[in-house]
Amino acid sequence: MSDYLQRVPVGPLDQFVVGVNPRSLVEVGRVIHGAQILTRSGPDGADSVLAEMAVSDRVDLRFERVVIGSGDGYFADLAVWLAARDTRVTVVTRTGLLSWRLYVAVRDITYLDAALAA
Repeated sequence: MSDYLQRVPVGPLDQFVVGVNPRSLVEVGRVIHGAQILTRSGPDGADSVLAEMAVSDRVDLRFERVVIGSGDGYFADLAVWLAARDTRVTVVTRTGLLSWRLYVAVRDITYLDAALAA
């Protein structure tokens, strides 16, 4: 989390939302402060609750930029939806964990372990 916050600082006007499996709620709550934490169980539960919130809350109308902290291909459709609405999308992931679907859906990618990859 500290690597992420160094590359993507969260400011007082930013909305910081994290999706987790309910079994991880307490552990994540201890580590991540100041975030809205959404939970959903099941396959892709945490991913789906984040994507649904982004669309239903119309983050495309409220923010110029959305950062997706994942390399999971599940977020490719969300990234395309946001970009089609002129919202800049940045993906923050680790080297080797970025899905092809998400890679082709975004232009701005930040690798947490960029120093190791170089």
